[in-house]
Amino acid sequence: MLMNEFIVYIIQMVIASGILYLFYFIFLKNTTYFRLNRIYLLWSLILPPILPLIKIPVNEVLSVKTMPIVLDEIVITANGEVVQTSPITQYYSYMFYSLVAAFFVFRIIWAIVSVIRISKRSIKERYRNNVLVLSDEKINPFSIFKYIFLSRSHFEDKNGLEQILSHERVHIMQYHSIDNIISEIICSVFWINPFFWMIKNNLKSTHEYLADEKVMEQGFDTAGYFMLLFENVVGKRIGLANNFNESLTLKRMKMMKKNRSPRYLRLAYLLVLPLIAAVIFAFSCKDTGDLNFPVKNSNRSNISQEDTIKKAVVFGEVYEEVDEMPVYGNGFDDVAKYIISEVKYPEQAKKNGIQGKVFVSFVVTKTGKVENVEVVQSVNEFLDAEAVRVISSMGSWSPGKLDGKAVNVKMVMPIMFKLGDK
Repeated sequence: MLMNEFIVYIIQMVIASGILYLFYFIFLKNTTYFRLNRIYLLWSLILPPILPLIKIPVNEVLSVKTMPIVLDEIVITANGEVVQTSPITQYYSYMFYSLVAAFFVFRIIWAIVSVIRISKRSIKERYRNNVLVLSDEKINPFSIFKYIFLSRSHFEDKNGLEQILSHERVHIMQYHSIDNIISEIICSVFWINPFFWMIKNNLKSTHEYLADEKVMEQGFDTAGYFMLLFENVVGKRIGLANNFNESLTLKRMKMMKKNRSPRYLRLAYLLVLPLIAAVIFAFSCKDTGDLNFPVKNSNRSNISQEDTIKKAVVFGEVYEEVDEMPVYGNGFDDVAKYIISEVKYPEQAKKNGIQGKVFVSFVVTKTGKVENVEVVQSVNEFLDAEAVRVISSMGSWSPGKLDGKAVNVKMVMPIMFKLGDK
């Protein structure tokens, strides 16, 4: 994925998750339909990374797809130096993103190691269909899958033991650990998305509301349960686990005392489907009609519909998205080397103090030739002509492929002509 495509993907993912979280925050957060909220929050984590990848064509009158692939920018200075900054910037950007993601993945691994370490040092006892892990360490109660972790002090305190075990068994029976693993992985990979972290925290709180609700239904003393929560409000928490002291205790108490939400509020959940459909339509529908680049004073940019159809006849179907991108030489570095050796900053443009970015579109045919070179965003006739000359003179490419077959691919090369400091 090219850098500009990755940025667009991240932006769309953040917007999609933001819309879903905003809907939850306004309409669902304060309801007592905890099961429905759990499902909604879980899908609010899963869907946003997927939605930008869905592509729905909405206009197939023309056989040509004319929103081309935009390559990385190359900067040409007036003193003859050509600077290809994008690949270096792209490399370090990917490296930084990957390092931060690796840090959060390491946190998950460390949490797993911590659980294993506590388990190995503890005594295990059967409790119904679950396993009690009794530790000599001062830990707060938590559960992972069928294991309930307790310190010996909690186990020996018979007054609160049954309430704690009932609470943790709800997490186990409703498979909350699976939710936690999914949310931790998504937040680690897409750490840059702030809405995922908010959704994850709300999902964990919802797990606690579900467990508290079940404990209250079993007839335990409410005041005693409140005191038990207060006693365990401080202490170490394991990220992957369902911790007994998870979430703000006062908020949990408020939820336990809250009356059931009116039935009509369930109708809000019916709005989720059209909301998701609207997000898919906004981000995933691709218009295959006219080129979407802004055009500045260039006759070459005024491509009529008839011209587009003619090009389809000459070249065959032209694609904007393929399984394998066209490659020049060994990759984009070879494109940069070619530009370095060929592009000359026009002398007349230097004298007139003209600079700017020229967007040149071209088709890499199924035979690897560069054809149909034209300016889609103009700066000046001298800069335009030089950009077109250089691209037109390029040698053969390895053609792009779709379903294993070589196809025609339309691409755009942004070339920045820069005078530099005077």
